[in-house]
Amino acid sequence: MLHVIALILLAYIALYPVVTAAIWIAGGVLFRLLDERNDAEEPPGGWPPVSVLIPAYNEELVIATSVRWALALDYPDIEVLVLDDGSTDATAERATEAGGGDPRLEVVRDPVNRGKADRLNLGFRRARHELVIVSDADAHIHASAPKLLVSRMMRSPLIAAVAGSPHVTNRRNLITTLQTLEATSIIGLIRRTQALIGRVGVVAGVLGLFRRDAVIEVGGYDPRMATEDIDLSWRLLLAGWHTSFEPDALIGMEVPTTLRSLWAQRRRWATGQGEVLHTYFRTVLRWRNRRMWVLAGETAGSLLWVIGLAAALILATIDALSGSDIPIIGFGLAWGIAVSVIALLQLSIALVIDHRYDPRAGLAFFCGPLYPLGYWAISASAALRSEGPAVISGPHEQRVVWDIERESLDAPAK
Repeated sequence: MLHVIALILLAYIALYPVVTAAIWIAGGVLFRLLDERNDAEEPPGGWPPVSVLIPAYNEELVIATSVRWALALDYPDIEVLVLDDGSTDATAERATEAGGGDPRLEVVRDPVNRGKADRLNLGFRRARHELVIVSDADAHIHASAPKLLVSRMMRSPLIAAVAGSPHVTNRRNLITTLQTLEATSIIGLIRRTQALIGRVGVVAGVLGLFRRDAVIEVGGYDPRMATEDIDLSWRLLLAGWHTSFEPDALIGMEVPTTLRSLWAQRRRWATGQGEVLHTYFRTVLRWRNRRMWVLAGETAGSLLWVIGLAAALILATIDALSGSDIPIIGFGLAWGIAVSVIALLQLSIALVIDHRYDPRAGLAFFCGPLYPLGYWAISASAALRSEGPAVISGPHEQRVVWDIERESLDAPAK
């Protein structure tokens, strides 16, 4: 019996990354051929006005750059709301100074720290326009991004949110270089694949365009969720809306530069994903939500794969100590080589697709062999440590607090 279980486990562990990589590659290529092109043509009646929300807490090192880029956007009618969430530093002052008296900028300061979700909900209620862009305080939006996002959304009245395309700007060491590869080879391909069926699972807070009424209709952001953007994306989908992806809507973002900060980020992401599975998985299983089955299946399947991988490592240890005839160690070596080849193939295709948006990302290819070992280990450990328990416990009742480490940004607006 143990032998049969081990073989089934090995088959799942072996096939899951191969199958998902094949799906992402095929989906990325299909999107590139069929749907990637966006000329951002002005819609009939002109460009609709857009509100830009930038939530901030103790962001004095980076907020000025974010505000300058937002005010320099190539868009005829925008308002920019900086939502200062009870900062104890000079965030509000730096944001106001960066605006230079521009009437399109409003700094909304709350003396009480209530959390990012609460600030964004206030921003959606306060925004004057139906279309709302959400961005992070440590990011800078490319000038053409709003038109591209709006153009993509205008393709269908069913689209409630469009995800932008984040690219790493602080490429200073191996850790940030590997995250550059992640943004291209994993996030980019996944979002392209999901966009083919209108089911982008995460319209991330770093850059997304939303229909204000749709967000308010589903209750806005949930302040209990560790990843409020994943939660909102799922609720929009469950409400019958579609979500999409615009690869040409670029935004520069700052990523963790140390293992400690990277681990904290991955644990938060894993916790949020687990909370979403706990909250909505039974709802997703209903027939009327069948269009969510692929998204939910991939999310649950990745967690099961991590658990299975951990179990296989335990079995490998038993195999080595007991001398059993379960060929886990030899299988593991062969599988590791095969998966590394597949990962490099996926990375190569992703870099080719994404080259026009980020030509320098190709330089990170030389770190590609380190990606499966280093990042899979970190992500798998975070899933075991945080996602699994969150699936069982669900979100906590208390509000999620800000957890950020910032480095100064000095990129001028262009």
